Amino acid sequence: MPKYVNKLVENFPEYLFNQINYKKLEARQNGKDIIDLGYGNPDIPSNSIVVDKLIESAKISKNHKYSVSKGIYGLRNAISNRYKDIYEVELDPDSNIVNTIGSKEGLTHLLMSILDEGDNVIVQDPSYPIHHFAPLIAKGNLIKVNCLDSDKFLEGVKEVLNKKNIKVLLVSFPHNPTTISVDQQFFDELILLAKTHDFLVINDFAYSDVFFSDARPPSLLQSDKNLNYSVELYSLTKGYSMAGWRVGFALGNKDVIGSLTKLKSYIDYGTFQPIQIASTVALRELNHFPIEVSNIYKERRDIVVEYLSNLNFTVQQSGATMFVWAELPEKYKKDSIKFSLNLIESANLAVSPGIGFGECGEGFIRIALVENKQRIRQAMKNVQKFLEND
Repeated sequence: MPKYVNKLVENFPEYLFNQINYKKLEARQNGKDIIDLGYGNPDIPSNSIVVDKLIESAKISKNHKYSVSKGIYGLRNAISNRYKDIYEVELDPDSNIVNTIGSKEGLTHLLMSILDEGDNVIVQDPSYPIHHFAPLIAKGNLIKVNCLDSDKFLEGVKEVLNKKNIKVLLVSFPHNPTTISVDQQFFDELILLAKTHDFLVINDFAYSDVFFSDARPPSLLQSDKNLNYSVELYSLTKGYSMAGWRVGFALGNKDVIGSLTKLKSYIDYGTFQPIQIASTVALRELNHFPIEVSNIYKERRDIVVEYLSNLNFTVQQSGATMFVWAELPEKYKKDSIKFSLNLIESANLAVSPGIGFGECGEGFIRIALVENKQRIRQAMKNVQKFLEND
């Protein structure tokens, strides 16, 4: 019997989080109340103004027709204005912006539109899994660089550049899973390297709007005002708590954006138009909402950090994202999956094992701040009890 599965997809390893998901499902089927802090799925409701606009727009019959794959002009203009107001970056809505169906779709199709088979792509390790697999889907050659420390990551990138030509450097700051942030000077150095070695820098800016201090995370595009070497992926998922809406953008170099736009025109007709209309309202009228969302995540983060620090975890200091990244106590550092499975079994808590984000993530766990303070506090008490009894 012939095989109909693409060889590339067939050779993808089993999704490492599946073991956690199976264990979690089994525990719930046995009546356990599992507190799930593993999956980074925002629990904060979308703003009622956006929801009301969605309902209003969905009642207009013409909005149920095909939209345009690059996104309606009003939406592209709204994100252009946001970048101008916040980052002082000029983006032409027609040539520098395309609406994507979330960042994962945007990144995957972006790389498919610019990579040729065998092109070298530097990625972070650990990293959000799609950053490791999107280049492979696009038939690129993956080069992983340790990103547990931003300065050492930069050194690692330079070492690669001294040996090989690359086409793309893919980063994400603020970083998932480590929560590391960088300053503008860091991006300045990346762009200088891009000019010297002639490659494109892509920054997945998914956590741009979730931060806990007066220092807003910088945009890569601020370091490349002429947009010669940079593309950024922006999303409404986290800061505006619109995860299921799947609204994102690719922004930057006009040739790259043009290539992605062309590819998408063959693949999709864009997001449901009422969603785009409501998202336009979010960008125009709800600048305060990401601050409210960030404050909620900060309160939750403070609880987790206090408990874990007292339990001999080394917690990554961070001022952004909706996660806590923590190094396990010495006794558990060699097997983050086993530790995570034991938490489900004995502490009724699901977290993400660091190894699921790459080899450099072993010995760590990632905790998503996606439950209310009471549930998070209970989860931390469960961890404390588990460690005392282990």
